[in-house]
Amino acid sequence: MNLFYSRTVKISQRLICLLCTGILLLAANNAFSQDADTASGSPAQLKHSPRKAVFYSLIVPGLGQVYNQKYWKVPFIYGAGGTFAYFVIFNQDKYKKFREANDQGDTGEPVFIDGSYYDYEILARGRDYYRRNRDLCVLGTAAIYFLNVIDAMIDAHFFYYDVSDDLSFHVQPAVFKNPGFTAAIGFQIDIGF
Repeated sequence: MNLFYSRTVKISQRLICLLCTGILLLAANNAFSQDADTASGSPAQLKHSPRKAVFYSLIVPGLGQVYNQKYWKVPFIYGAGGTFAYFVIFNQDKYKKFREANDQGDTGEPVFIDGSYYDYEILARGRDYYRRNRDLCVLGTAAIYFLNVIDAMIDAHFFYYDVSDDLSFHVQPAVFKNPGFTAAIGFQIDIGF
């Protein structure tokens, strides 16, 4: 268990180091580009680039969200990714133990794995169970990674989207006059934006 814990800690430390390095590089790049933009004064250079957001998210997950100034999303990305990574390692460890016990063959005695005794007939099912869970967790990790990239791209496209305070929706009763000198009662809906 200590080996499992140390691997998890090392992976977490590397991910945090990559994220911090990426944030520092991004901050330095933004500071340099702002100085260059203000010197030239061109509005085309002030455009927020979805391509940069996608590139940053592909390099380090969460860096595209930092570029889009959506800092609150980064802990969710790393929380979900870290959870899936933990379960990948956990299920891989259990899969190896059940596979090794199953490969030894039937000795007639129950096999002791992580505090429990298992009969030989159950070992193959346990091996398949943990392999399937490991594979699903790998797919979940990949899904979090790609959702991170898609989210960064969408946020970058809507970076300058203006949400005005004048969004309104009014429903009121109304009387409508028909050409045949009859009237109809209904509702009038006004949408302002």
